[in-house]
Amino acid sequence: MMKMGIAVQRQLTLHERRLLEFLLSINEPLYGALATEWKTQTSTLVVCDVDPSCFFAKRVAHVFEADEFDIITLRRELIGIDEGVPVLIYALVEKSPGGYVLDSFSVDRLDGKALRSFPDAGENLMVMEGGRRIDGADWRNVYSESEYSPPRKLV
Repeated sequence: MMKMGIAVQRQLTLHERRLLEFLLSINEPLYGALATEWKTQTSTLVVCDVDPSCFFAKRVAHVFEADEFDIITLRRELIGIDEGVPVLIYALVEKSPGGYVLDSFSVDRLDGKALRSFPDAGENLMVMEGGRRIDGADWRNVYSESEYSPPRKLV
């Protein structure tokens, strides 16, 4: 959402926060206490609407001084459907001096058109890991499985 050339920033709505918390919950078996900690960090994100096809929320403050960024996509991602088009839902974490922190959360309609209906958390979403469906709804008719290496482990 742009207003006079400036990105409008706001806190996550309850609906958006529930989707992010659901995404973190499905990653909990892989990351344990880290995922629980990331859930407490959801209030540190602000929504930065990039364009109509992409919902994007980013951490409010970036205070780490490093020569290079160490940002990782969480291993499990979600696929939803909007008007028959796949919607990719994922989160990124960044290494900080105190450990990994929740960096951003994104909901992308993959055809580039405007997102008409924001996905609901729950069984209507397909859970993906390493390019393969592992749980949830079966949307493989519109989002094909693929072979790729999952992101590296954090520890």
